[in-house]
Amino acid sequence: MYQRVKEYIRRYHMLDGKDRVITGVSGGADSICLLFMLSKMSLESGFTIVAVHVHHGLRGDAADGDAAYVEDICRELGIKLRTFHEDVQGYARKKGLTLEEAGRDVRRRIFEKVLEQEKGTRIALAHHQNDNAETLLWNLCRGCSLKGLGGIAPVSEPWIRPLLCLKREEIESYLENRGISYCTDESNFTDDYTRNRLRSHVIPYLEEQVNRQAVFHMSEAMESMRMVGEYMEQET
Repeated sequence: MYQRVKEYIRRYHMLDGKDRVITGVSGGADSICLLFMLSKMSLESGFTIVAVHVHHGLRGDAADGDAAYVEDICRELGIKLRTFHEDVQGYARKKGLTLEEAGRDVRRRIFEKVLEQEKGTRIALAHHQNDNAETLLWNLCRGCSLKGLGGIAPVSEPWIRPLLCLKREEIESYLENRGISYCTDESNFTDDYTRNRLRSHVIPYLEEQVNRQAVFHMSEAMESMRMVGEYMEQET
């Protein structure tokens, strides 16, 4: 699986030895997998990593535990870590956003700030195929353009997403086989957010009742749509 990710990175020209990569690390399975893989690649290729953890000011002791775990992992790997404590709930009220939207905005702002401060060249996020399938379904249900049908792009500089070639279950299997622990955000299992409902109900139903490879096939379709979109942009 590690080799698949390396090939995916090469295919989309995500990284080279001169890069300084700002990597978002929440402590969950996806970001921990990305951190370990990038750490291994950095030893082979020479790029450097700065990890960023954003404490959202939600979930009390559980969130404190996530931050402490990320700190321990980064210390173990010898990776510089920058941790930010933010009032996401206050930001959501101020901007009239949902907590999900506010958290995304806050994280994006921080990643871009760290990119500038650390003289970074890339921002690596741990989105995977299941995230992309959720995005596609959400876009379709709300109405979207051709770009929306392309889902999450592997590269939209300076953003890169090296794990888009993997399914969630593959990521968890990778960590389990190597004895690597990770944090679990219990809020991901509630039906409070649209993405959670797609993740917990819609996608499992599609995999169980329609096609076990539904997520993979949606990922392939989105890749085709991105290629069509790029061609249309070039022609116009």
